Amino acid sequence: METQQAQTELSVIKKIMEDSRKLNIDNGIHYIFWGVLVTFSLLVNYIMLLNGTSGKYIGLMWMVTMSLGAITDVFIGRNQERKSRVKTFAGKMLGSLWFASGISMFMFGFIGTMTKAYNPVFISPIIATSLGISYFTSGAIQQIKWLQNVSLGWWAGAIIMFMFPSVHTLLIFALMMICFQIIPGVILNRKSKEEISTETNNIIAENI
Repeated sequence: METQQAQTELSVIKKIMEDSRKLNIDNGIHYIFWGVLVTFSLLVNYIMLLNGTSGKYIGLMWMVTMSLGAITDVFIGRNQERKSRVKTFAGKMLGSLWFASGISMFMFGFIGTMTKAYNPVFISPIIATSLGISYFTSGAIQQIKWLQNVSLGWWAGAIIMFMFPSVHTLLIFALMMICFQIIPGVILNRKSKEEISTETNNIIAENI
């Protein structure tokens, strides 16, 4: 029984590795989309706080932007699935990882503050810590070392925001979103386009 279980686990690991080598399973679109949306929302939040806007309106702003973002992301995901010619086990794992991460961040951002479990100033470092876990795992699934190392940036930023909590952590978090979310997304997107272009050229060459 133990031998059979070990063989099953090895076959799963082997399949993930083979899937990850086949193609770049993440084209970075979701990273870019959420990075831009959250950065925009953080800056709006910062301005609202400086202007003394009531917390309920700030919460409403986040609820509206994140809800619209989630709906838009579903359409983006479905569009990606229609275009994708290869569905891999690693890709499914990656989707599950980020779905679970999104649910967790929603709970940290909304449920945690609604129940007054912690001061809202700590939302940014808490979510940054969660993103560090997601990036580390995502990089491991895709066997992309530099993507794993992005998690170090998230965790380092989280430590700074935990140690020096203030309204200005929103600006720090916005900068982190640009450096550790949008830019990695752009890099992944370019790599994906290059791989698709190479694959297309190879197919054309084979048919000549």
